[in-house]
Amino acid sequence: MFVEHNLIKNIKIFTLAFTLTVVLIQLSRFISPLAIIHSSYIFLAWMPLCVMLSILFIFGWRGVVPVLCGMFCTNLWNFHLSFLQTAVMLGSQTFVVLCACAILRWQLGTRWRYGLTSRYVWQRLFWLGLVTPIGIKCSMYLVGSFFDFPLKISTFFGDADAIFTVVDLLSLFTAVLIYNMLFYYLTRMIVSPHFAQILWRRDIAPSLSKEKRAFTLSWLAALSVLLLLMCTPYENDFIAGYLVPVFFIIFTLGVGKLRYPFLNLTWAVSTLCLLNYNQNFLQGVLTEYSLAFILAVLISFSVCLLYMVRIYHRSEWLNRRWHLQALTDPLTLLPNFRALEQAPEQEAGKSFCCLRIDNLEFMSRHYGLMMRVHCIRSIYRTLLPLMQENEKLYQLPGSELLLVLSGPETEGRLQHMVNILNSRQIHWNNTGLDMGYGAAWGRFDGNQETLQPLLGQLSWLAEQSCAHHHVLALDSREEMVSGQTTKQVLLLNTIRTALDQGDLLLYAQPIRNKEGEGYDEILARLKYDGGIMTPDKFLPLIAQFNLSARFDLQVLESLLKWLATHPCDKKGPRFSVNLMPLTLLQKNIAGRIIRLFKRYHISPQAVILEITEEQAFSNAESSMYNIEQLHKFGFRDCD
Repeated sequence: MFVEHNLIKNIKIFTLAFTLTVVLIQLSRFISPLAIIHSSYIFLAWMPLCVMLSILFIFGWRGVVPVLCGMFCTNLWNFHLSFLQTAVMLGSQTFVVLCACAILRWQLGTRWRYGLTSRYVWQRLFWLGLVTPIGIKCSMYLVGSFFDFPLKISTFFGDADAIFTVVDLLSLFTAVLIYNMLFYYLTRMIVSPHFAQILWRRDIAPSLSKEKRAFTLSWLAALSVLLLLMCTPYENDFIAGYLVPVFFIIFTLGVGKLRYPFLNLTWAVSTLCLLNYNQNFLQGVLTEYSLAFILAVLISFSVCLLYMVRIYHRSEWLNRRWHLQALTDPLTLLPNFRALEQAPEQEAGKSFCCLRIDNLEFMSRHYGLMMRVHCIRSIYRTLLPLMQENEKLYQLPGSELLLVLSGPETEGRLQHMVNILNSRQIHWNNTGLDMGYGAAWGRFDGNQETLQPLLGQLSWLAEQSCAHHHVLALDSREEMVSGQTTKQVLLLNTIRTALDQGDLLLYAQPIRNKEGEGYDEILARLKYDGGIMTPDKFLPLIAQFNLSARFDLQVLESLLKWLATHPCDKKGPRFSVNLMPLTLLQKNIAGRIIRLFKRYHISPQAVILEITEEQAFSNAESSMYNIEQLHKFGFRDCD
């Protein structure tokens, strides 16, 4: 039963391949462009060769017999030869093709027929695009020296001028290099109509995506207009002389924008139109030498087009690889902080957990850098089974790792991880190392601007937790953290709450000279549980957790709101605001300050910005740039 099933299957495959071979060979002979040299017809592209290769690519060795039978029948039908002449002619046409395919099968293995435009391209180009045409022509010359053929086809077997032979050889090159994939895609879509959908989704639809649609449609429109002008029966010297180079430029522009199969199909169809309807494309080509040159140009550009596409794809592959390496620590091979910065919105709503290895810095000074790498890798291998599929681990600079956890019970899971790590030793060169661990966690809102401050706060909390190995939670609600945090942690959460809610109190301290002229210095306080927090308590933490810019901007905005509602005719400064040292180190902070003054329509002369001498004489590029921008806008500063 099994043998009978295989027999029926093989008969179906043979019938399909044989039918396709006969039909497509007749079609290819019909559409193959022709020319006349010395009163003899010659193909400019012998497309039956494309049909043979397409059948062999699709059916493999099961297509050998159908190809031989199909070529035998079509030769017998078209040329009315004797059986011996037909058999000899068939051998000269197919022997080298089968040998080249056998060599490719031997070199590339069982998958020699797969990935025709992406894998082993140059091996196929050498054996099928160079060796096969030369071998076919040599075989036909060899056969022609021993057998006689009708006058109609005798010129193909050596009874012709040298230039006729050159053009005939170029026609074989043209068929393989330009039209082979056209017949391959056509044949494969006939065998499997589903392949048409695959070809569309994989190679054509990406060129019509939203980002590339305008270019692709414009490119197709320009190509269509150019083909229409060059294939029209109306002959014009300007069209033939000036538009032909544009034809090659258009396809060069398509490299990198369009997929190669799409580019190759349009190139094949375009050249087929130009060679068949060549009133303008071949205008002035009066000799066979010019015709040979034109074919050589098309062949050369086909190879160059393939080479440019391959170079572009390799460049893109290298760029992706370099980009991936830039997002990975070169020693531990873990995602680094740059990888986290690439798409912070993807981690919005998740829990960021900072895991600190307490004595890693000290140990690495004694045991060396590779011990540090070994420890981080060991920790990663320990934590990996405890993490869910969509959770990640990033390496931060220094002695910290960042875990991005999702789901509930974050604190319990993180505490379990810390307990496991603290209960195990890391072995380095047969020495057990006891590493201390601490961790802190908090929710990330997906805002790029809050990422850096959040990581700084978590780093400080993780350092504090190393003393007692208890996980600390960074939360704006006091009730959830009051039982587990230190006084500084509670104070930090209070400061964050006050800044989030805008609970600022501004006091004006008069600064006057002997004449009673001067301005008022702004002193800021934070409201806290019905009380007031003084600067000596909140300013150190604001500076430590990189909240300086946010605090100063809120103070300025509160002052500007008051000035907008209490206008005064007094000229000169009315108030002064002391900027914290780290504020001017923030990028674009000057632009944000200027936008605040413009929003409330307050003159910069009304407010003095006080900075320290260290800021004024700082060599930091961002600080100097911000001070310069503020001066240009009209601010006065004092130190």
